[in-house]
Amino acid sequence: MRLGLTHMGNIDVVAKAIANKLGIDLVMTPSASRRTLDLGVKYSPETVCFPFKLQLGNMIEALELGADTLVMPGDLGPCRMGYYHKVLEQILRELGYKFQMVTQKRGIIHMVKYLTNGASLGKIITAAHFALAKLKTLEELERVVYEIRAIEQDKGEATRIYREGIKAIDNAPDYRAIGQAKREYLQKLMRLPTITSPAPLKVGVTGEFFVVIDPFTNLDIEIELGKLGVEVRRHISIGEWVRLNPFVYALGLREKDKSHKAATPYLSRFVGGDGWQSVGEKILHARDWDGIVHLEPFGCLPEVMARNIMPSIKEGPPVLNIIYDEHTGKAGIITRLEAFVDMLHRKKRRQVALCV
Repeated sequence: MRLGLTHMGNIDVVAKAIANKLGIDLVMTPSASRRTLDLGVKYSPETVCFPFKLQLGNMIEALELGADTLVMPGDLGPCRMGYYHKVLEQILRELGYKFQMVTQKRGIIHMVKYLTNGASLGKIITAAHFALAKLKTLEELERVVYEIRAIEQDKGEATRIYREGIKAIDNAPDYRAIGQAKREYLQKLMRLPTITSPAPLKVGVTGEFFVVIDPFTNLDIEIELGKLGVEVRRHISIGEWVRLNPFVYALGLREKDKSHKAATPYLSRFVGGDGWQSVGEKILHARDWDGIVHLEPFGCLPEVMARNIMPSIKEGPPVLNIIYDEHTGKAGIITRLEAFVDMLHRKKRRQVALCV
């Protein structure tokens, strides 16, 4: 079995860590590119969402590299992702590819046992624990880079160090090497020359999971916000998604639970995907965020609901909604971010003036 996985943020680091420990022959495609998107757009239904098109393009690239098994997780509720594996499989078979599509329809345990050729539970847990250690380190580094990007003197240095850190953590063969990489790259980030004024704005990034965490999909929106002197706050992450799994639910109260509770006066039930959390985060962080950038793929049902509810919420900061598809251009995104950040600065100055 040669397992092909699609890209999504830093999931490849986690996947490779598990595959190496369990002896899985993993085919990792190159990071998503224009070719990936062009392949997905060419063979996808026109009105299907942006993440579907990127995943289809990634799957085609994985099959071209020799993968014979593909994995596609499902979802629950109104989000159409729960049905995507069927549509993806049908399109790929019509294109002539021969492969096995593995989903979690028979349960996560059955899926893991199949993909690991029946490895013992102890061996699987050991591999998962090592992968989670890498993931935790990546997300600690990520939180620091959000702070430094907003105040660094030489724009782009924090991102360069962060990318080097990702490679070091990815290549770390054991826990000691992970710890060394963490210390080294955190120190490099903290030593960068910074500016002391003006104080950076704090802007939350929320919305549909895939678009929020994948830099190619969202056109590097976190980097662009950092260039504008904005400290990004983002709770939607691969780590948060992993904690939704019942095996690790005991890790504590999740951000998602808190945001769902906060959203109850305006949206009292699960609507699929991350729509419920998007609404709740505006209320939950009303006092500690200066603004919110809400990201969604065109036609995403849960986020369409969230987008239409947000204007009626009295609590919380201003919201900039950005909708992505294959036609979205980076220049237009940057222009909108610049206008939004300028508006937030003016709002903050008025608030300071009123308090004096």
